[in-house]
Amino acid sequence: MRALLCFHGLLSTKADFNTILPKLNTLYDTIACYDLPGHGYNTLKFNTLNIKKFVLEAYDTLSHTHDEIDVMGYSMGGVIAAYLQSVRRVRRLVLLAPSYRYLNLKNYHFAKERSTQPNISSVLPKKNYFHIFRFAKIISDLSDDFHIIYPETLIIWGRDDYLVKEESGHLLYQMIKNKNRRLIMLERHNHFNILKSPIVYEYVSSFLGY
Repeated sequence: MRALLCFHGLLSTKADFNTILPKLNTLYDTIACYDLPGHGYNTLKFNTLNIKKFVLEAYDTLSHTHDEIDVMGYSMGGVIAAYLQSVRRVRRLVLLAPSYRYLNLKNYHFAKERSTQPNISSVLPKKNYFHIFRFAKIISDLSDDFHIIYPETLIIWGRDDYLVKEESGHLLYQMIKNKNRRLIMLERHNHFNILKSPIVYEYVSSFLGY
């Protein structure tokens, strides 16, 4: 049995993956995607302890019934996914614009306006500013817990990502010890339209499906 576990971004919910997941259904027995603590319908407080506990429980629940687990993370979820692979066995890892370093939230509205395709969501969570304050500490805490990425890993970035510089992708890429590692930089893609892109679907499905 094979499963895919997905983690969404800071200013969103599990709905981040509504478009891309139907493209991957045939590859898995189960695709698990949840609202993280403090997001969507998850009423747990948004802090490092709850994030860690929640994602470990999500993984462990799947591991009882599945032999192989792949993990995909977008933006903040990319850092969470990178943390998870350091403490649990992950077969393949997909990181979409992971916000590991160089986050510039001052450019949020500018990046959204520059999107060449429909945005992931037109409505931000009501607590978005509160989340931003907690976000920096959570990312720092999680990043301190991993320095090596073990699984086969695909990183995809948009050249027009004005929120997280592509140097973040290069830093993560250097951590990957597996020979099967790819860092793809896409023109005319930014932090918001990357999950709406057909070419991203192709790269992700090819990487996860072979």
